[in-house]
Amino acid sequence: MTQHDIVHRNEKQFMISNLGNEIVLMDIQQGHYINVNPVGSVIWNKLAVPIMVKDLIHSLVEEYGVSTAQCEDDTLKFLQKLQQHHMLNVQ
Repeated sequence: MTQHDIVHRNEKQFMISNLGNEIVLMDIQQGHYINVNPVGSVIWNKLAVPIMVKDLIHSLVEEYGVSTAQCEDDTLKFLQKLQQHHMLNVQ
């Protein structure tokens, strides 16, 4: 996955539960689930519409005031985890 990829969440086979400011995503067919912390929940919500990875990272840097390098590393790891569980469409 690169910063120029466009990503969008895949909601077709998943149940989504809100628990306070966290989200639990569960694959109905496979039984896999991911507990998403508050920052991951913000990312998940931003993935409701297709967005370029670099634009997602830029918006998170602006929102949280973190370094671009750290944000890029953490965001790409999270997106790759979503992709491994088929929770993310990448173009």
